[in-house]
Amino acid sequence: TAAGAHPIVAQDIPRTQLRWRRILEQVNSDDEQKWRLAIMEADIMLNDLLDVLGYKGETMTDKLKRVTIEAWNTIDFAWEAHKIRNRVVHDGALYKLDAREASRVIKMYERVFKEFKYIE
Repeated sequence: TAAGAHPIVAQDIPRTQLRWRRILEQVNSDDEQKWRLAIMEADIMLNDLLDVLGYKGETMTDKLKRVTIEAWNTIDFAWEAHKIRNRVVHDGALYKLDAREASRVIKMYERVFKEFKYIE
């Protein structure tokens, strides 16, 4: 849709929703660097969600380890997406990322965020 098609005042949209929209724009581009940024940003959002929900820990892994399957239906998606994010960050260019895989990873984050109504 054209940018002007739906005039919405930015303040009407929560910051998290704006962040998510930017992530979707990045993952839908044809630029592998943007896909990597999208995954990294989605992972930061996941860390923020863990904080909001009160999970404590030095690292995200520590926080995720405190989550039970009873508490989160989507915990497996959170783990898998986070592991791929780690490979994207630590293996850099050695970790080959294609559009399909980038999209799959973002969809895992999306399922987690939607479970907690973190995004619409």
